[in-house]
Amino acid sequence: MQVISIVNLKGGVGKTTTAVNMAYELAVHHNRRVLLIDADHQGNASKFYGARASTGSLADLIEGRAACYVDLVQPTNYRNLDVLPSDMSLLSADLSLVAAGGSARRCLSDLRDAIMEDGAYDCMVIDCPPAFTAASVSAIAASTDIIIPIKLDYYAIDGMRELVSQLRQIQTITEVHIAGALITQWRNTDVIRQGETWLRMHEPCPVFDTHIRRTDVVDKSTYWRKPLAECSPRSAATADYAAFVREFLGEEDTDRGTQI
Repeated sequence: MQVISIVNLKGGVGKTTTAVNMAYELAVHHNRRVLLIDADHQGNASKFYGARASTGSLADLIEGRAACYVDLVQPTNYRNLDVLPSDMSLLSADLSLVAAGGSARRCLSDLRDAIMEDGAYDCMVIDCPPAFTAASVSAIAASTDIIIPIKLDYYAIDGMRELVSQLRQIQTITEVHIAGALITQWRNTDVIRQGETWLRMHEPCPVFDTHIRRTDVVDKSTYWRKPLAECSPRSAATADYAAFVREFLGEEDTDRGTQI
């Protein structure tokens, strides 16, 4: 089973947008049974799909209050796609448990193993917060693939160096596979093109061929709480996320529609 964590220590780079749209693409257009896990206490991925953490959340698993993940999972309006929500209660998870090798670090690995035993899902997509919290470290430890969304500016690129360095250190504890960096909010300007060239030449991890173009449709989709393919099926960002998921899966790229 694939466990895909969307990780960056910097905010505003498109982590949640990537998580919710990747989960949708895998579920609806690639017929994978997907569990989207919201590991960010802000709970934006949960809100996007209308999942309410008040009936149970990831914090209940991390802090040992839930015996079975099935009681926490909520369906969405889209086939093959469920959500395990979160909210501000995740802040109570103590990162010191991770440093001590406690149950918090193993939480999502145990969840992965339980799901595999049940045969309940094909993929887990985890939306991580912009920090190394108990939830994010647990997600990284459980992952088969880590995707790093990045906006092309100096601070984001510099921050990604630090993130990759930290992930390499985690490799001494558990195997970590960085699938690649995903360039988001791309636009056709000299500085962005130069930044992309530099990133591809110098960064210490792979960079996906696909980049996600900047478009106001992304903001609209958050207001409508609909995936890009449902909100604006012929937009550039919709086509880009579809192409990115095909690239991630190693499938031949085909164009589903006109890009605008």
